Amino acid sequence: MSGRRSGALALAALLTSGCTMNSTVPLATGGAPHAGRAVIVYGVGVDGPWAYPNFAVQLTEYSIEKQAITGNCFRFNRVDAVVPATAIGIRYFAFDVAPGSYVYSPMNGAQPNGEPVAFRAPAGRAVYLGDFVYGKDGRVTRGGNLDGEKSAIRQALPAVPDDLALADTVVVAAPKPFLCAP
Repeated sequence: MSGRRSGALALAALLTSGCTMNSTVPLATGGAPHAGRAVIVYGVGVDGPWAYPNFAVQLTEYSIEKQAITGNCFRFNRVDAVVPATAIGIRYFAFDVAPGSYVYSPMNGAQPNGEPVAFRAPAGRAVYLGDFVYGKDGRVTRGGNLDGEKSAIRQALPAVPDDLALADTVVVAAPKPFLCAP
C-alpha cells in the first residue's frame, strides 16, 4: 500500500509541477554551444513605465511546420532574460539552446509590435535576434543592428563566439499559450 501511495504522490507532484523540463541554459564561459546545440543572443531594455520591479522577455521554442509552440507541461524549452524595470540601456543575454526556431512568447507581460516572427537557431551557430525594448506605448518593439551592437555585445558577453550572425527570421502564426493543469 505504501508503495502505491508514494507512487501516486510522485505522479501527482509531477502532474502539478508545471513546465519543468527545459533544455536551455545560459551560455557557459567559453562561448561555444555544446555539440549539436546553438547559441541565441538578444538584448532587453525598458524605455517606458513598467509597473513591476523587473521586466522579462521570454522566447519559446516554436515549430514552423506546426505553427505552434513546441512542448507541453512536461517539456517546454524557453529562455528568460530579466532586467530591472529601472534599467538604463540595453542588457544582453546569451543562451545555449536546442537548435530550431524561437518566438517571442505569448506568456510575456507585454504584447509585441509588428508581425510575429520565428528566429532560426541552427546547430553549431551563434545568432543575434535583436533587442526587445518595452516602450512608452506599452508594447515591445524589436530593433537592433548587429554591426552597430557587436562591440556592446562583446563587452557585455565576452564568451559569445566571434562568428555571431544575424538570425534568419520567418513570419509565423501568432503563438498561443498552453495551460498546464492537473
